[in-house]
Amino acid sequence: MRNTLKIAISLPKEDFYQLEQIRKKLGIGRSGIIDKAIRFWLRHRRQEELIKRYQEGYGKKPESIQEIEAFEKASAEAFNEEGLQ
Repeated sequence: MRNTLKIAISLPKEDFYQLEQIRKKLGIGRSGIIDKAIRFWLRHRRQEELIKRYQEGYGKKPESIQEIEAFEKASAEAFNEEGLQ
């Protein structure tokens, strides 16, 4: 079993009732549904950070015309080999 900590949170009533409906439908306890929501949010936040870093890096060093042409040629060849023209 992983290490856990107990916390208390406050939610608007409307959010609480929606959460209760969802968790009951899924057969998940309150801690479980909050854990899933937090993990989802953390993954989403990490993905946003990675996209931002990628965009910043691409802005500093985008592909050259030669690289783009090479990617296009390789893609066309792969499609031809798979019969996906």
